[in-house]
Amino acid sequence: MSLQNNRENINSIANRIKPTLKIVSYTAAGTIYFNGLVLIVFSLGAFPETKIKTLLFFSLFSMVASLIAIVYSSMNLLSDVSGLKTSSEKLVYISGLLKGQEGPRSENVITQNSRDIEFCIQALDDESPEVRVIAAEALGQVREKRSEKALIGLLEDRNSAVRIAAVKALILRGSEDAIEPLIKQLADKDPAVRIRIIEALGNLYDRRSTGPLIKSLDDKVPEVRLAAARALGVLGDERAEEKLIAKLDDSPVDFRSQVALALGKIGGKKAAVMLIPRLMDKDPELRKHAAEALGNLGDLQAVEPLLRCLEDKSSGVRNAAAYSLGVLRAGKAAAPLIKMLQQKDSEIRITSIYALGEIGSCEAVDPLLELLDDSNPWVRRYAAEALGKIGDIKATGSLVKNLSDPDPEVKWAVAEALKTLDKQK
Repeated sequence: MSLQNNRENINSIANRIKPTLKIVSYTAAGTIYFNGLVLIVFSLGAFPETKIKTLLFFSLFSMVASLIAIVYSSMNLLSDVSGLKTSSEKLVYISGLLKGQEGPRSENVITQNSRDIEFCIQALDDESPEVRVIAAEALGQVREKRSEKALIGLLEDRNSAVRIAAVKALILRGSEDAIEPLIKQLADKDPAVRIRIIEALGNLYDRRSTGPLIKSLDDKVPEVRLAAARALGVLGDERAEEKLIAKLDDSPVDFRSQVALALGKIGGKKAAVMLIPRLMDKDPELRKHAAEALGNLGDLQAVEPLLRCLEDKSSGVRNAAAYSLGVLRAGKAAAPLIKMLQQKDSEIRITSIYALGEIGSCEAVDPLLELLDDSNPWVRRYAAEALGKIGDIKATGSLVKNLSDPDPEVKWAVAEALKTLDKQK
């Protein structure tokens, strides 16, 4: 790595001193040629004193001019080499600016100095991709318009890592002016860049991105399609529902799962109708995400299918179904969820406790009281929270005893539950 950096430094310096060396070379060559010509003229015969003085004057003048050119060029070279000009020096300097922003009490060093901002903008033209990347990262912290314009221009850099760095920086800025340039770059030849741009468009929450993101669902690269489905879910624009429904039968399965999750965030009754059959899909990942999405959609027609999922052979599916039944506050689910409190999987037990608290079933109070003595502190904590939500006063005594629980999170949950019960009294 050091050998490569040295080579870059040598090339960088060589490129900058070429014009200067040309000037020096031409001046020196001219001087030699002129003085040689003078000698030849002198050797041909005798000349009047005036002509000899004139020739000697021009010879001396050419030598002085050559010396001045050499001294001037040398000073420029020394300034160029010793100043902050090489790629490695730029890298170190900008890294120092970024380190100055680390820590809880750090100040934005870059935005405090206009010269540093200008330096970072100029560094975007450096021949080293690493310098351009770190300069883009630094400019992502700056809110000035000129830095945003420079970053937008960097979206067309010849290096894909630099283009990705520009996208990340524009996300940090969160500017609406970056939306159209980012959409334009969805045609980038590098799928990694397209993925990063898609993620950026989702996180910027601008509905101008919906149409282009929908088109990206047909990208040739599976990872790009997956990113597009995820971004559409984040964006939450109902205009994407039809296209997402049409993609529920596409492959691979992780793409279908992501489509299901996206529909859970933006869909309606039509999406619920299309997701319910996916609860019986042969792939457990799709069944799990379909169950989760149905809970988010809030459609009660999913209750019965989700109840059947509580018997699924996949623990992930059972867990997602229990969670969604809690979100839907399905009273029918109380009995099977109480039964699930006996399962060995602690995640399923905790999710069942949460769901019972959301449903508010009084028949769950006694089983939940028993869990206040469970060996798992997370189980005890969620049991206390659920008892507070259910609001049955008979839980007061047991909760008071658990105010001395060794886990601070459990004690906090118990105290909050007792406050809730006290208000209800």
